[in-house]
Amino acid sequence: MDRSGHVGGGARARVAAAAAGAVLVALTTACTADPVDPARAGTVVVAADLPFASLNAGTVDGRAPGSVLVRGLVQSGFVALEPDGTVTTDTSFGTVEKLGDAPLTVRYTIAPTARWSDGVPVTPADLLLEWAARSGQLDEVVPELDADGRPADPAALDDVVAFAATSPVLAHASAVPAVDGASVTVVYDRPVADWQLALDVNLPAHVVGRLALDPSAPALPVPTAAATGTAAPSGTTAPTGTPAPTGTPAPAGTTAPAGTRAAGTPTPTGTAASTGAPTPAGTATPTGTPTPTPSADPTADAARWADAVVAAVQRQDRAALVPVSRVWRAAGASADVTADPTLATTTGPYVLDRVVADGVEVVRNAAYAGDRPARWDRVRVRTDLDPLAQVDAVEAGDVDVAAPLSTADVLAAADDADGVAAATGGDAVLQLVLQERAGGPFDPASHADAPDPAAAAAALRAALVGAVPRDDVVAEAVAPLWDDAEASDVVAAQVGSDAPAATVAAALPPAPDRAPGGAPVTVRVLAATDDPVRARALELLTAAAADAGLEVVPADVDDPVHALRTEGAAWDAALVPVAQGDLPVASWVARWRGDGPANVTGHADPALDAVLDTLAGMVDPAAVPDLLAQTSGDLVAAGAVLPLVRTPALTLTAERDAEDDAGLPAVTGVEVLAPARADLTSWWDWARADD
Repeated sequence: MDRSGHVGGGARARVAAAAAGAVLVALTTACTADPVDPARAGTVVVAADLPFASLNAGTVDGRAPGSVLVRGLVQSGFVALEPDGTVTTDTSFGTVEKLGDAPLTVRYTIAPTARWSDGVPVTPADLLLEWAARSGQLDEVVPELDADGRPADPAALDDVVAFAATSPVLAHASAVPAVDGASVTVVYDRPVADWQLALDVNLPAHVVGRLALDPSAPALPVPTAAATGTAAPSGTTAPTGTPAPTGTPAPAGTTAPAGTRAAGTPTPTGTAASTGAPTPAGTATPTGTPTPTPSADPTADAARWADAVVAAVQRQDRAALVPVSRVWRAAGASADVTADPTLATTTGPYVLDRVVADGVEVVRNAAYAGDRPARWDRVRVRTDLDPLAQVDAVEAGDVDVAAPLSTADVLAAADDADGVAAATGGDAVLQLVLQERAGGPFDPASHADAPDPAAAAAALRAALVGAVPRDDVVAEAVAPLWDDAEASDVVAAQVGSDAPAATVAAALPPAPDRAPGGAPVTVRVLAATDDPVRARALELLTAAAADAGLEVVPADVDDPVHALRTEGAAWDAALVPVAQGDLPVASWVARWRGDGPANVTGHADPALDAVLDTLAGMVDPAAVPDLLAQTSGDLVAAGAVLPLVRTPALTLTAERDAEDDAGLPAVTGVEVLAPARADLTSWWDWARADD
């Protein structure tokens, strides 16, 4: 059955009964129907079990799926990342131009229509703040991170300059960017492939500056466990390891000299770099950054606080940068935006209005002047409904769009619901990755007695990946939930169907009929079996591997997501859906280079590293897909990874007619929501109007 946009079968089954009672309904509706709130027609309600955590895209919480979902609606920028890894631009916000390759030089020009939701223009100060936060060049310490990628001891960072969010791409832009009018120019120390995505507007400099440097500004709320972090949605796993900060200049736990840049030539404290930015009026701090004098004009005050941030960055003013970095780390968290509305200041067609226990609400941004204004007055994102309750809510008219977990019972309920269109599709690619260190069967060190230990381990890898029944996994685990499911050849962390892919059938290593050796080889497979898709895939793999002389058993771990990154000795292979990285090439290199910070499998190949290094420095976006496909094929040929199938996703939409369903929003054009995407800006196209 094709479920792309189909209406629930229950509706068709009950058409005759509905027609028979039509006259009676028409006579009694006016007396019995509940009145519709007039505001409901302009309010769209979306249900998804993706809790919002932070507006700060540079933090772990800001990259959680629920935060990505909300930020895709309230934040505009220079570019957006599509599910296949391509980049789209928003010229009504500004332009990104590559001016030269040697050295790589990139210019950002802010459009006059780019504004914050408080009416303040976006300025180079906003980009300079983000460079300071993400380049790592001003950080005095490299914090120790916990298993989730957050600083293990946040309080230890409060008295030092520590944004603690170094990007593996911006780490190679060590020089303070130059400012010229509405343009900011970034010069890289080496070529980087993700230059289009490396820098964008994130938090407003004028808000961060005021909260950090104004003695009368309110203190930020103390973060609580409830306000920090969200789990990945069920059925979706974070990328196989999250890249740790790289390119940061000081060893973990150590401090760099106060008041100096961590890399490159220090700018003398108290001396402004030549960027053309105005020096704010006011009283200078002991190290030279002026404290703005309050004004009756809010816009002028905003400019002064933004300029204070610029001065702090240019002058490497430690006294100012310590509180600026502290505020940047905390600002944007869900608890903060609830306590202080200024922390909800964003640049998109909508602005955050409320953050409550059961979700968030955004409203039309009256200050937005870009090309894609809001279509609706208000959008509410509910996170309090379980999957079956989401189906009921859409049928009842309480929810207009829902993205419940796709399972057989949920799909059946949607099929039986009246006036509900169900669209199915694919999300992250489910992959089998093999552990090649930590003493398991695929570790050459475990075959020290063999004539060629590396060849012995490779033969076992070939036996396992060759035994995987990919077609059966598609047919039995995913196809019942998604008619168009097919085996995927995508190894790179991309979600779209057009993502670069290997030719798996041609790349697979020759598989022996049975694993080499006598007794069956035990293989501990890590899988989150609370997900029905992975549970069924593991069952199929177990049966097929037995015929190849491999005994597959579940890995004995408490938390499969954490064990993937922190307990390499506890598993030999893992079934993981790999989410898209916000820096696609950098994420790919970090995952598969021999010394990559996100390489959880221990796979190491000098020849592969050489190609990955070429890819990491490829500044021509058109050349990237071929290199991704090449390295994907190399990994499959080595038996390091095997892509299986995209995990299923389900999105429901209430089917309404603007005339017949007056008082309720008629939502159209909603695509399947894929929570594994790193950027959901384009998913919200249905909530934007063409200017």
